[in-house]
Amino acid sequence: MLPRGVFGTRERIVQLLLLTLAVVVTSAASLNAQNHDRLIQEIESTDRVLERARGVVEEHGNPRAKRQLRFASELQENARRLAGSGQPSLFDARRAAELTQRARVLAQRAVTIASQQARLEQRARLQLERFDIALESARDRLGDSPSQQTLQLIEMADRRLEQAREAFHEHRFREAIHMCEETTRLLQSLGSATARRRFERRLENAKRLLERAQSEAAESGPTRTQLERAEEFIARAEQSWASGRPLLAERQLRQARELLLRVMRESEQPLDASDVDAVLENTAAVVDDVATRVRELENAEAMRFIDNAYRHLERARSLRLEEKLRQALEEARVARNLAGRAARAAGISQL
Repeated sequence: MLPRGVFGTRERIVQLLLLTLAVVVTSAASLNAQNHDRLIQEIESTDRVLERARGVVEEHGNPRAKRQLRFASELQENARRLAGSGQPSLFDARRAAELTQRARVLAQRAVTIASQQARLEQRARLQLERFDIALESARDRLGDSPSQQTLQLIEMADRRLEQAREAFHEHRFREAIHMCEETTRLLQSLGSATARRRFERRLENAKRLLERAQSEAAESGPTRTQLERAEEFIARAEQSWASGRPLLAERQLRQARELLLRVMRESEQPLDASDVDAVLENTAAVVDDVATRVRELENAEAMRFIDNAYRHLERARSLRLEEKLRQALEEARVARNLAGRAARAAGISQL
């Protein structure tokens, strides 16, 4: 028989163990409840991220961002199902936490993709506008007789613009940007070449005008001074163009031309209508002769010169009927020069 005090000790030990077990069970239940609350908070946080992401992605309509967001939503639904409304198992809780975190990362990535795409879209739209402006500017600079190579480049640029617009509407923004930038550079280089050719023509015309003024103007002191100033302006214009200052060169040529025209107006004699008629008749004969020979050769570039020559000739005849004799002579001179350019383009040595 055990002493009485031993039984009392055993009872106290059992009570102590039972109390400890109750505390452990209660603590575990409390810990599970806290973990579940934290899991629900994580899921709700992901819901908010997904909601914001939907607004951004839907606004920009990027297919890749939409796929990312759709996958994120599927992961979130799986996380919500595992979390349940009661107390999930430890395995399900951990799996739900992993899924909702992955869903959040994917939603944030979808926002990043959509935002980057928005910047690309804005850049592509700007490049399309620049491309369109460059193409219109190139068309404006074609002049009366563009080369076949220039016309082909303009046609190619038209096609590329349509292709770039199609790529833009299909959200292929990088492709649209590349096409716009590449073709705009080509058009700008064409503009530089065209500007140079235009300046060279104006320079040549100014020199011819100087020769006419020198031969026709009176031999007075003031006149010689003006002619010398005009010649100096022409020389400066050449230097300015060579040193990369095209605007200054154009202004100096304009000043030379204004001086020369003033000298010629001051020195000019009254025109006789019969003399103008003779010039018009002679010019028409030259243009008709060159046109006949060009048509036989079927030279497209030369025919463009001829078409422009006829337009200026018709303009000269209209001015003659209006008694604007000097303007009629200027138009006739332009028509004759165009006929000469047509002859050179076709390889006709004599008019």
